[in-house]
Amino acid sequence: MTTKYHVVLADVHYPEHDAKALKAVFEFIRKNRRKIASVTLLGDALDCANLSRHTKGKPRLRKHRGYKQDLDGFTQDILKPIEDAVLPACKLTYICGNHEDWIESDLLDEMPELDGIVNIPDVLRLEERGWKWVPVGGHIERAGFVLLHGDQIGSGMHVAKKMVDSVNENCIMGHVHRFSAFSKAALVTEKKKQLGTTLPCLCTVAPAYAKNQPNAFVVGFGVLEEWAYNRANLYVPIVMDGKFSFGGVVYG
Repeated sequence: MTTKYHVVLADVHYPEHDAKALKAVFEFIRKNRRKIASVTLLGDALDCANLSRHTKGKPRLRKHRGYKQDLDGFTQDILKPIEDAVLPACKLTYICGNHEDWIESDLLDEMPELDGIVNIPDVLRLEERGWKWVPVGGHIERAGFVLLHGDQIGSGMHVAKKMVDSVNENCIMGHVHRFSAFSKAALVTEKKKQLGTTLPCLCTVAPAYAKNQPNAFVVGFGVLEEWAYNRANLYVPIVMDGKFSFGGVVYG
């Protein structure tokens, strides 16, 4: 039986990304391109710090032409390597996270005259490039799993439980930069097990804003190996020093 892979990349936070980890992920996609059925950016792929409410009124934290530089770099360093690595039939999806939504909820609420000029799907030409854009709060389904960014679920120690209790299906989210899982069964459908998983991030695990405080951030990503219709195993390779293994092969 032929299997296929659905690759899920959460919380890249470009330009605060982990370049070595992403290089290894792109190698994995390229070398397995014939099996890669979809690649999903699971939100917060762009950090958008230059337009964030958190940097407003703080010019030291914003760069001249910073938003334009971030978009150009994201296209060259993230979108293009993925597009070059996959076959034309591969489904490419970008789910909007809370960081991308700062464009809509902060900037455009204040200056609606910029609508259509600064919007991420428009300025990145996502539709033209073959990407599906999913607005904030949205989700898609892959191999029997619901994929969502997770800002609508929140965070905390038991976020995987919160997610699967809310979604009531097998589900995967990012947002919290940590790997965790929780399983449940409904009272009247005991045989139907439901798994909720939070994915690691692909950005720095020591962000400057945290001022060197310890955190549980982990670098990694998700691979759904679909072996029958809506039947898949979820693997979460953890990237260490820019390397990880999958199926007996080391990447990076």
